[in-house]
Amino acid sequence: MNRPPIRALPESVANLVAAGEVVQRPSSVVKELIENALDACATEVVVGLRDAGRTRIFVRDNGHGIDPEDLPMALVRHATSKLRDPDDLFALTTMGFRGEALASMAAVAQVTLRSRTADHEVGIELRCFGGAHEGSSPSPGPVGTTVTVDNLFFNVPARRQFLKSDVLEFKHVVEAFDALALAHPEVRMVLQHQDADERVLEPGNVRQRTTAVLGRRSNEKLVPVDEVTDLVHVHGFVLRPEAARKTRGDQYLFVNRRTVRSPYIHRAVLEAFEGLISGDQHPAYVLFLTLDPERIDVNVHPAKTEVKFDDERGVYAVVRSAVRRALGIHQIAPTLDFDVPVGEHIDWSSRARPEAPGIFINPNYNPFTAAAASSDRRTASREALDFLAPPSADSTAAQHELELPSFGWNDDGAVLESKRPARSGSAYSVAGTYALVPMPDKLVLVHVARAQRRIDLERWLEGGPQHGQTWLFPLEWNPRPGLVAQWGSRLEAWGFAWDEGDETWRWTAGPGFCSPEAALDWLDGLAKIDPDDPAELRTWISQWLNAHPRRVRDFPDLIDRLFACSDPWTDDLGRATARLLTADELARFF
Repeated sequence: MNRPPIRALPESVANLVAAGEVVQRPSSVVKELIENALDACATEVVVGLRDAGRTRIFVRDNGHGIDPEDLPMALVRHATSKLRDPDDLFALTTMGFRGEALASMAAVAQVTLRSRTADHEVGIELRCFGGAHEGSSPSPGPVGTTVTVDNLFFNVPARRQFLKSDVLEFKHVVEAFDALALAHPEVRMVLQHQDADERVLEPGNVRQRTTAVLGRRSNEKLVPVDEVTDLVHVHGFVLRPEAARKTRGDQYLFVNRRTVRSPYIHRAVLEAFEGLISGDQHPAYVLFLTLDPERIDVNVHPAKTEVKFDDERGVYAVVRSAVRRALGIHQIAPTLDFDVPVGEHIDWSSRARPEAPGIFINPNYNPFTAAAASSDRRTASREALDFLAPPSADSTAAQHELELPSFGWNDDGAVLESKRPARSGSAYSVAGTYALVPMPDKLVLVHVARAQRRIDLERWLEGGPQHGQTWLFPLEWNPRPGLVAQWGSRLEAWGFAWDEGDETWRWTAGPGFCSPEAALDWLDGLAKIDPDDPAELRTWISQWLNAHPRRVRDFPDLIDRLFACSDPWTDDLGRATARLLTADELARFF
């Protein structure tokens, strides 16, 4: 057997391997180039994209620039001005330090690098296509650096093929841009796509930048956090519990202003919110942790998105305590008012109101025949439980074959009368909560509110037309980038209407069953949902229906529409919407 000898990889192959770790998608390029601009002390950074970064990415800054003699080294792997000896790794104050990013980009794209320093009248332009240097030339321009990355992955077709849609790739770019913008509120940052401004963030303080990124409506929900200890300084904001969502999003964590992901610290924030949000929700936050650089290791992940603390438990405890203390100071911790009935403390908008327990009465009960009475009770209880249980698998097919006439509510909402001749006669409302539908040999019981919920869920998921309402006072609100491009046709079907202005969008209509403010809050969260993930959209719509239960009235085809749904027997929360009671089951009760 001939074993191949061990050889050093050619530089071009080594760069392609390194690029696979550093440059994963357009957002990786944007992140690395912005970090380089920030390390160069830039006060303005402009990012431009074409086709969500597939065709072109450019990042222009007004930093101190690169000296002409150093410019060729900028595209050499492991060449950097930020490290000199091993000890520097444990005292890093810059975002970049490995010297891999530009070389990796040059290996998988066509890169043009222009830079000028303040002590030179003319800058230098350097070109590198697919890892091959194409030469350099003088280039006039302002002080600073501009990096243009064209045709990303043009020489690695397999990598280019795995990129997602432009909408999703642009969403990832916006997330990377927003995170770096939050970490550096003193820097003016602009994001452009297809030559149009998508984000223009002016310099300001942390609160101003947070509001600009999360939306102006978030300002009233911000709870400041500020805790100083010998180990770590924790500061920033958490959002009030009502801003928590079941899907992850708007969780920003920075360690020494470096964007990081840490499930461990996220768990500390979750514990601080214990009792304020449900277990399946995630709070929103923008938190900054400042530590001695010698107490963290940032060289643990190729994308530099993870750090390791020398005292993880201590940092965990401080973060949890700081957030909980902030919530307590601002009187967000749960309290009870003993002058108000306990039921008033429960937020019924986010959960189902419990139903009163049913009572089964046996009219033939005789206390003087104890054995017979005991047997009757056991039999009746079993029959009642069988009736109240969800449909069995064996009866599902038969229930789906059920044919019902059309019914409608009368003006006072008390009786549901047939709109056309029905074999089964009329249907009736019971206490305004249930509909009783007689059939020739069976009864159908429908929970009206849950039936409407099931119908609404399927119509929202299918993008079917909804009842819209023109707002008396239109609201000015600029949506997150990509929202209208991603959901435009559905937004119109759901009842939204808007006028797109040069600087401010004007929203004039929305769904008729909620306030304009609530509708825009829901849209703000919708922009964070992956359009390719129907389960995520289903969860988001389900939360929407939880928060805004729809009152049922004047729906002539309610029952017909219910049994046209894919599952008419349960709603999206797994609760029963309809029950079937045959003549034989009725006879057993008598």
